[in-house]
Amino acid sequence: MKVWVLTSEVNDYNQCGEYFDGVFSAKPTVKMLAEKGVGAETAEYLIVTGGGRRKSEDSWYYLREVDA
Repeated sequence: MKVWVLTSEVNDYNQCGEYFDGVFSAKPTVKMLAEKGVGAETAEYLIVTGGGRRKSEDSWYYLREVDA
């Protein structure tokens, strides 16, 4: 079984690596990501590319499919 895991990172001295933000049984939609606090433009980017830092953002998300 595979699930989609949403994590985030923050470019900050006190960060502790990736932070868990949610899990989905199927690839999430923009609406599902919005319910986790992800903006619409960022959600579309996540769905297409899987996420990551786009420019010099201080925080960013990753969306990965993993074995459960």
